[in-house]
Amino acid sequence: MAPKRTRRPATTRSWGGESVGASRLDWREQLVNRGDCGPVTQVSLAEATITSLHGILLDFDPGRLHPDLAPGEVLRTPQKLWSEIVKSWTDRHPVFAAAEVRSSGTGLHAIVRLSPLVAFLTEADREKWANVVKVVQTLLPTDPDCPGITAMTRPVGSVNTKNGARVELLREGRPAAPEEVLALCAQAAARPFATVAGLLFAEGRVSPCPVCRVRGSRLDVMDHAGTCYGGCGKVGIGQLFDAHLKPRAASKGGR
Repeated sequence: MAPKRTRRPATTRSWGGESVGASRLDWREQLVNRGDCGPVTQVSLAEATITSLHGILLDFDPGRLHPDLAPGEVLRTPQKLWSEIVKSWTDRHPVFAAAEVRSSGTGLHAIVRLSPLVAFLTEADREKWANVVKVVQTLLPTDPDCPGITAMTRPVGSVNTKNGARVELLREGRPAAPEEVLALCAQAAARPFATVAGLLFAEGRVSPCPVCRVRGSRLDVMDHAGTCYGGCGKVGIGQLFDAHLKPRAASKGGR
């Protein structure tokens, strides 16, 4: 008798927040190539096999965010995390303001969709956009361990088995042009501190200083660094993120 064969789990395709059904436990959705959805072992891809890019994932993990940002209830509730914290960051630049936003079950996935998609004709094209993705991801307090161009989101309607929560669409968003993303990266290269501070605080002067939080202090934002008057002196980008993210040893994964 011939041995019984098992069928490989099927994958489906899902674009723009289309639900794939609540029975999909821990499924993932590609943001590259065909955009397939399915079990992570079936749809994950090595970087060398990626031929096109459809979106950039920003993973906001409440286990990584600094507890001083908001009460615990806000950090633990994806809808509140979005409306009370993350939305103000993303709304400060057109590329991020266009992002589709999903609850990931524990945190948030913001997806910068690209239109037209970026096709890689050469290895150099893929390397260029792999670097672009990492730059975009590091402009906001996202999970520093999130993959870059190989990152996948969770499909709307799937279930995160870490807590049994269903992935929900919080904002549909709209596509961004690749040229807009490249312009954002160019801005970040020319004015790194000012770009990050502009996303986090909007204003060129922040009082009190968000790093030292000394009463009466003031952070003045410049292109490559900031100056705190009345507190900590010169401020770098790393210090801005230290005020928004937990030290790595104190963080917990939550995708």
